[in-house]
Amino acid sequence: MPMKLYAHADNYKTKKALIAAKYVGLEVNCPKGGDAATGKIPVLETNQGCIFSSTAIARYISRISRPVGLYGQNLLEGGMIDSWIEFCTHELEVPLCTWVLPVMGVFPEVPEATACAKEDVKKALAILNNHLLHHTYMVGHSITLADISVCCALVDGMSLVLDESFRKPFPNLMRWFSLCVSQPEFKSVLGDVKLLGAKGAAPAKEAAPKKEVAAKKEAAPKKDAAPKKDAAPKKDAAPKKDAAPKKDAKKDKKAEETKEEPAKDKEPTKEELEKMKKDKLKKVIKEGGKRGVEIEGAADMGGLQFFCTSVELPEGDLELLMKCVEAMNAKSDPTEEERKGGSGHIGKMVFSAGVDQLGIVAYVPDEKAKELSCEEWLKTVLGNFSGEVLSTSSSYCSGVVKTNSDKGVFPLKIREPMILEANNFLRKKGLFPEDNGSDDDECVFGDDDFPS
Repeated sequence: MPMKLYAHADNYKTKKALIAAKYVGLEVNCPKGGDAATGKIPVLETNQGCIFSSTAIARYISRISRPVGLYGQNLLEGGMIDSWIEFCTHELEVPLCTWVLPVMGVFPEVPEATACAKEDVKKALAILNNHLLHHTYMVGHSITLADISVCCALVDGMSLVLDESFRKPFPNLMRWFSLCVSQPEFKSVLGDVKLLGAKGAAPAKEAAPKKEVAAKKEAAPKKDAAPKKDAAPKKDAAPKKDAAPKKDAKKDKKAEETKEEPAKDKEPTKEELEKMKKDKLKKVIKEGGKRGVEIEGAADMGGLQFFCTSVELPEGDLELLMKCVEAMNAKSDPTEEERKGGSGHIGKMVFSAGVDQLGIVAYVPDEKAKELSCEEWLKTVLGNFSGEVLSTSSSYCSGVVKTNSDKGVFPLKIREPMILEANNFLRKKGLFPEDNGSDDDECVFGDDDFPS
């Protein structure tokens, strides 16, 4: 019996679930007109209950057949697929929709927002292009939900706004996109995807020059009747005008020199560098203080003893990351208007991605040292990613994973899989809250896994 998916059939989010269904051999129907009667769509109706949210539906369908491998062949690949799905949702779909939806007539265009969206789309496509330089597919050696999600998110953009000139800097991405849309499972849902500026639009443009040629032929006799005008261009070849570009070139050189000189002059002094470091440290400590309050709240609600998270501002710098974690653990002052810290009683592993490395700091309170070794926890997590432990103590340990483009190791790419690995270590030790229900299905962690 086919499952019913109540959703807008033309929406790219619906199509990723339908493509996944084709791969796993699941029959899914989209009832016409059914979406208007529902309070929230999309919703997948199954024999055992309903699932809502397009990403949740796609993940559910992808996990139905493990041999197909839409959710990877192991836990690590599953984590990497989740990473790219999150990247697609936040880094690609948001700016692309801001650019595409006004073109589709969904809402009026805001020029400032569109300009920003174009730049953000370029950044996202550059990341994808770099990744696909060394990979045929987003994850592993076959199509996964990561490929389906990113490809579906790009389809409307490829046909409406991303013209040839915009696509030109991303050859690896275009090779991968063509590979995806040529698959039978994709074609059965997406049809033939036409790229903006492709050959399919050429005939209409070729018809215009014919009319122009005809117009020129008709006008030709008039031009022949005025020979005096033909001599006019000779006067344009005055030497003085030719000399102008040389002056402009000199001016350009001077302008470049003047631009370079201020750049040299603007090298920060020691005092300025020191001030920049202090300002950066203040921001890092502030981020740590806020995150500490959040961790404390999550622990109180979910009964957590240990927590894994990431922060942005240290940008992989271990010294700054350590200060950030210390700010999380600082005692909270109840008299302050804005509470900070307060999570010193909770063990944690904190990740920060920079350009050159992924920095990691593990912390285990003294009272929990018998339950978990801080050093063992960090070594286990780093061991699976060729990382290096740089400092150890009973409470604080730190380490890094260096960027290695040859092996496809990038801080942002491996951050989420490493957080998953850190949680799995806690799970093996019995230090991670589990759903004690009788369901034997594969674990999918969400709000229900943290009982209040």
